[in-house]
Amino acid sequence: MKYLQSFSKQLRFFRETHKLSLSDIANLCSVDESVVKAWEDSNAQVFPSLENLLDICFKTGASLEYFLDVPSAHQFPQLDLPGIDESEFSDLSDSLNELDKHLDDALPKQQELALIKRFRKSDPQNQELILQLMGL
Repeated sequence: MKYLQSFSKQLRFFRETHKLSLSDIANLCSVDESVVKAWEDSNAQVFPSLENLLDICFKTGASLEYFLDVPSAHQFPQLDLPGIDESEFSDLSDSLNELDKHLDDALPKQQELALIKRFRKSDPQNQELILQLMGL
């Protein structure tokens, strides 16, 4: 439950700041009060089901992100793609055309694909001969 590591603290803080009792949260989720108490016990490592978590959010107006440990954007940097640069404020179609050009250059051509297919269909002895001819 890597996204709920701080859930127990967040739930307790939310409940206290909104003047809600354990019983109030239990009623919102249709669970026993002892279950909510276990959710708030950081040592117990007991987490709500998705349904219970959504009940809390929908019925109190709280955001789901408030209770979840969502990774920040810098932990998952954007994939660098040729032609697409955040710092440039160019036309998106120009960026996509540039990316398409780079993809065309990187993908095998029809003749190369035919060679790969024939190599795969060859028996191991012929594959070894082909590799020797290529110096590999």
